[in-house]
Amino acid sequence: MRVFAIGDMHLESGTGKTMDRFGEHWHNHDQKIFESWDRIGRNDDVLIIAGDTSWATRMEYALPDLGRIGQMKGLKVLVKGNHDYWWQSQAKMSRLLHPSIRVVQASSIIVGRIAIAATRGWVCPNDEAFSPEDAKIYTREVGRLRAALQPLESRRSELDTLIVALHYPPVNERHELSGFTELIDEHGADACVYGHLHGEAIATALTGARGRTIYHLVSADAVRFTPAEITNSEESTLG
Repeated sequence: MRVFAIGDMHLESGTGKTMDRFGEHWHNHDQKIFESWDRIGRNDDVLIIAGDTSWATRMEYALPDLGRIGQMKGLKVLVKGNHDYWWQSQAKMSRLLHPSIRVVQASSIIVGRIAIAATRGWVCPNDEAFSPEDAKIYTREVGRLRAALQPLESRRSELDTLIVALHYPPVNERHELSGFTELIDEHGADACVYGHLHGEAIATALTGARGRTIYHLVSADAVRFTPAEITNSEESTLG
């Protein structure tokens, strides 16, 4: 079983809203994503979709986009992003979505011997734009990641790989420690995937090894609209 990840698909769902302002490479970006996954994906793969999936503002408007995702190969793990205004409760979404989609928000999922714990995340302290209101949301999101990881503590010996999936970066632009990285270290996560960053901001991302964790920026343009392979259990704990 292989695990891939991509974020910020920003499917337009009939809104006419595009990502073209970020460059010509975003033209027909949805086609690039679906074609690349059709080429490299397998039915036994897991695909983490790390937030900002659709521009739709209501669930009924997002359903065509989510339907397309349901037809993609493998098991899809859906994480909430800051632009996913259509997002509903996990129970409601599970009833509406294709059975190959799992909604993971402030929770975790175990597939084989791989666990994925996810929450949206938020702007981290000491970021240039960090405000008192951000502090409240940040604290809440750190608590949600803690809640997602806690049930896995007693099962860690059963797992080969633990992945933390966020939408926001787990650090500020200076890559300082945060509540997110503290939890990632505490629980010994093997990988952390996140999106949110586009254009020139991609160069500021935390990527590669930090401690025992490998960090992956998987926003669509950062991975050239092709889901990035995170793990490959056929080869090693981390591919």
